[in-house]
Formats: sequence, C-alpha cells, structure tokens
Amino acid sequence: MPRIIATGQWDRANEFVIPGIIFLYITGWIGWVGRKYLRYVSTSENSFENEIIINVPVAISIMNSGFLWPVEAWKQFSSGDLLAAEDDITKSPR
Repeated sequence: MPRIIATGQWDRANEFVIPGIIFLYITGWIGWVGRKYLRYVSTSENSFENEIIINVPVAISIMNSGFLWPVEAWKQFSSGDLLAAEDDITKSPR
C-alpha cells in the first residue's frame, strides 16, 4: 500500500507538497546545468569531444552557479533566449 495518498486534505499537504517542490527544484537544477554545459561546450573548439569527455572544472563551476536556475530561466524566457525559433526545429516530412 502506498504511504502517501494525495487526497486533497490540507492537513496532509506537507507530506506531498514539500517533497514534490524539492523534487521539482532538484530535477530542474540538473536539467538547467546540463543545458548550460551543452551550450558552453557548443562554443568551444572540440565541441563533440567535450560532450563525450566532460570537462570537470567547467562542469563544477557551472553546477555551482546553477542554484538560482528559476531566476535565470525566467530571465531567458523574458528575453526570448530560452525557446528555439520555429525555423530551427526540424519536422519530419509527412
């Protein structure tokens, strides 16, 4: 039997909401840091090699700067840098 059942009772919200928010924050942080590392690597000289062999000092510095990812994501969304243009997305010919 599951230990946590989301029934909508507000007195039980701390059993599901707080771990859920922590989970979303950590997974967002991992995704944001990975995206930031790939964007950094794409501007380097050996971009294909740096995607396979991780540059650890650069990756650690990017990981340490990723804790404010919601603020950075909102800034990039506001400026239009977060989403790709419609022309950059490939579509299958059907």
